[in-house]
Amino acid sequence: MKDDITQTNYHPEWQNNRIKFILEKYPKDFFKGKKILELAPFNGYIGSFFQKIGAEVTMAEGRQENIENIKRDYPQIKNISQKNLDTKDWDLGKFDVIINFGLFYHLQNFHKEHLKNCLDNCDLMFFETVVFDSDKPEIHFRRENGKDQSLTSVGGNPSTSWLHNFFDDYGCKYKKYSSSELNGGIHHYDWLDKNTRKLDCAARRFWIIEK
Repeated sequence: MKDDITQTNYHPEWQNNRIKFILEKYPKDFFKGKKILELAPFNGYIGSFFQKIGAEVTMAEGRQENIENIKRDYPQIKNISQKNLDTKDWDLGKFDVIINFGLFYHLQNFHKEHLKNCLDNCDLMFFETVVFDSDKPEIHFRRENGKDQSLTSVGGNPSTSWLHNFFDDYGCKYKKYSSSELNGGIHHYDWLDKNTRKLDCAARRFWIIEK
């Protein structure tokens, strides 16, 4: 993989481990010619990898300063636009694959609408998020700020059962992953569900979702 992409200073182990995990499930050839949408790419590292192995990548990012950084670091990414992704509207088009990493828990208002829009407009979605440790189907809200955080300063962290109830109601196929292979730095996926009803901002899960 080192031959395909430059390195990043932003959580490099975590970024690379998520790419490697995907490639264990879907070989590089799978992505050649695929239309991929990366939502909230922040620094563009992951989407640029898939562009380099032959995908046609579009990015939708909430902050203009992040877009300028992506254009500087990855000039091969031509299709990138500024979008507020916490909305019930969708004007991004249809894609073979959506990469939805680290966005969902930064949304404040339109969680269900966001997921429905994504699934209505792709065949395959790689999805990961911070998860609230609760047996109840709920979203836990907290204040946050930063250049890779919510545009509204409030983010909503879903429980696993909230997500699975949504996926079941939608009728898609999905599989949850809590593998240590995804871990990187502070970010960890192999934690145990204990119904603590406490938020660990580094405790995440990963899903592969198919129509």
